[in-house]
Amino acid sequence: MPDHTPYTGAGWISRPNPTLYSPENIRRYGDLIVGKSHKWAWKLDNTRLQDLYLSHVRDPHLEIGPADLHFLDRTPAPAMAHQWQVDVVDINTAPLDTAKEKLTGRAQVRTHEHDVLALPWPVKKHHFLSLAIGNVLHCLPGAGFTTKTAVIQGMAEALADDGVAWGYTLTGAQDPMTRTNLLARVLMWHYNKADNIFSNRGDRFTDLERELKMYFAAVEICPMGSAAVFVVGEPIR
Repeated sequence: MPDHTPYTGAGWISRPNPTLYSPENIRRYGDLIVGKSHKWAWKLDNTRLQDLYLSHVRDPHLEIGPADLHFLDRTPAPAMAHQWQVDVVDINTAPLDTAKEKLTGRAQVRTHEHDVLALPWPVKKHHFLSLAIGNVLHCLPGAGFTTKTAVIQGMAEALADDGVAWGYTLTGAQDPMTRTNLLARVLMWHYNKADNIFSNRGDRFTDLERELKMYFAAVEICPMGSAAVFVVGEPIR
């Protein structure tokens, strides 16, 4: 049986970036991104982000775009060893391998190599009691959240009726609802100019809120530095 759901690529919109998301860079992620970029550029409160996991992680859980699994790795398992069911979805293989390595002995892990803009996702529908998607939407191609709505639809399809999903994403530098300091503006300009790193120039807080409310009856969303942070539930069927 393959380690990951087999790659198909049919109908994919996003492209893998194995150079950026290499095993070496994934090992640096916690220090460079969570430790430095979150603090100095994006002004994200890592304690509050960790609290989202501590408050909401359940069994079964779905993690979208895990990077180095920083927050989930620091969250106690909600079930006994080998009984916690965790599915992980990413278009790059190194984050999937890292997730499997870190969760071995704590959970039964299923990894899926897939573009989250391509529906349907290769996971069970209406199944997961918790779902997390952090630092993902601003990396996906598209001119604003209306072009990324497939991800929100996928979240609603995957989440159980009584499940909770949460996440955070950097909005565009010109978004009046979030705060972007000079360092953040410089980094966003470079990342958007580069190939296949950021695509968030048109991402706006109010557009994300509208898209979330199309698929979830319960929506909480607030700004945090350069990001929008959200918690949603009660998927609309």
